[in-house]
Amino acid sequence: MPVDLEKLAASLGVTEIRYTDLTEDGRTSWTRGRPRVELRADRPPTRSRFTLAHEIGHILIDSDESVAHRTHGLAHDDIETLCDWIAASILMPRDWIQPYADRDRYTLSSLRMVAHKAGVSLSAAAVRLAEVGGRTCMLLRWQRAPTRWVVIGQAAVPARFAGTLQATTQTTAILESLPNRRDLWHELTLTAGSTALVGNAHVDRSGKTCMTLFTSLRVSA
Repeated sequence: MPVDLEKLAASLGVTEIRYTDLTEDGRTSWTRGRPRVELRADRPPTRSRFTLAHEIGHILIDSDESVAHRTHGLAHDDIETLCDWIAASILMPRDWIQPYADRDRYTLSSLRMVAHKAGVSLSAAAVRLAEVGGRTCMLLRWQRAPTRWVVIGQAAVPARFAGTLQATTQTTAILESLPNRRDLWHELTLTAGSTALVGNAHVDRSGKTCMTLFTSLRVSA
């Protein structure tokens, strides 16, 4: 670790990995049966690594006739989801990440360690830990707005709550009162539309930004 993606790509017959101006994060083209990968040049290294692994997922699917046939009827979004899963599996193999996923408690420090060793973002590491561990590892990034804290990034959020999470008055008060430091544990409450949620979260605050890693999440009565 980290996995050598360029070496893996070469073993799959990739003729070139080129960083260029793209509107999308990455794309693969084929010439005389051999793939060529282009990556968006202005993305952070961890994002580019995940994108390259994602494109390798497309190559693996397209280069195997039986797999290509079995996935032919899938919708575009389903293919993209499958390639994201392949990317995560390449970058954070199950045998490697399982000991981290089996730990008694996830923390932001352990999440950073996984992300650093695998060469991935915190978001990608949280999603993979939640998947392999089969339990909550929900990462939320917050920013201080004039009157409240708002979610500006999220990962490993249950699908039914994605894009709807907001801080309650109680959580806003807690985040507002936190010192600028890492490794704080708090029980925080959230809303997702009309649903009230409560969970245990590991919290880091730095000025007007805050990161919370929820290690439990349940619907509040």
